[in-house]
Amino acid sequence: MSRSRRNFSAEFKTNLVLQLLKGEKELNVLAVENDIQPNLLRNWKKEFLTNASLAFDNKREDNLREKLAEERKEKAEYAKKVGQLTMQVDWLKKNLKKLSDLTTRVNLVRNLSTTKELPVSTGAKLLGINRTSVYYGGIPVSEEELECKAIIDHLHTDNPTWGARQMSAQLKLRGYHVGRRKAGRCMREMDISPIYPKMNLSKRMKQAKVCPYLLRNAVMDRPNQAWSIDITYLPMKHGFLYLTTIIDWYSRCIVGWEIDDTLDTTMVINACKKAFKVAKPLIINSDQGSQFTSDKYIDFIRDNGIRQSMDGKSRWADNIMIERWFRSFNYKEAYLTEYANLKEARKAIGRYIYTYNFERCHQSIGNKRPAEVYYPVMLLDTARAAA
Repeated sequence: MSRSRRNFSAEFKTNLVLQLLKGEKELNVLAVENDIQPNLLRNWKKEFLTNASLAFDNKREDNLREKLAEERKEKAEYAKKVGQLTMQVDWLKKNLKKLSDLTTRVNLVRNLSTTKELPVSTGAKLLGINRTSVYYGGIPVSEEELECKAIIDHLHTDNPTWGARQMSAQLKLRGYHVGRRKAGRCMREMDISPIYPKMNLSKRMKQAKVCPYLLRNAVMDRPNQAWSIDITYLPMKHGFLYLTTIIDWYSRCIVGWEIDDTLDTTMVINACKKAFKVAKPLIINSDQGSQFTSDKYIDFIRDNGIRQSMDGKSRWADNIMIERWFRSFNYKEAYLTEYANLKEARKAIGRYIYTYNFERCHQSIGNKRPAEVYYPVMLLDTARAAA
């Protein structure tokens, strides 16, 4: 029995978003408690933050109402056209199925494909036949393959993270000579795939503007010549958090950071704003992730009079300073800690960065502390108190 569509009031959405912004509960916990999808709550948060300024802009609100009215009118017209076309297509499909047998329908699709009037996949879908029947009669599945698929289904239920290699090894242990490729094909046919976090935070948008790499062979002899910025994700009990960090190349000091449960450009800009309260670099370097190639971020960096630099594609070593810091952070903090919520993670990460900046000695800067090298002596105590 299909589940009816739920409608949520504006008050309900606002209440959940405000709870999320307070940081007392993580996004996935709120979603489970209220029986909604995490992505839906994440979208509500983005919409709330994007439209927050409308509360103080009456003119913009009137324009928005007019625009929404026009969009509703267009959608109504499109819905009417789609409804008419859907009714016509359904009528044709129903009558063609009644008036013709399977062989006739298969031959019709073949003829339409030969004359290039209609693709095979479209014709097969419209006439309610399997696309493979147009190409060949089909090969019966062997008893051994059916047994292998039954074993794969059982193994996947107990171990959902296993992929084709592990399935192949398990089948061989049970006396079936099945290679990785065949195991993978069986999994695809059964619509089975291993479950694990597939995180890649460095994918740029299509047609994104890419800046040249400006730090090749550069000599760093003072703070604030160049900074590096990057994003990593942190596993929690129920989901993930995202950490943006900025490091000074010369002193290795962490000059700014921000954490959030939503991966967007706003988090990156907030980290930069915190860092810019102390100083601004001549150059800031990043990878080609969509957050760093967005118009919003590029305009923000340009408006602050900073030159933007980007790694070459697949050249992680171009941003080696921040990559090394993330590696140390992961092994010494993130992998050893299971954060319960955003508030707890923010506190723990702040404590780690304080220790790194003000207490830990760094070999590459003569066994000095990063903050000791970055801040002038007279400002060191002030920076320590503010951290």
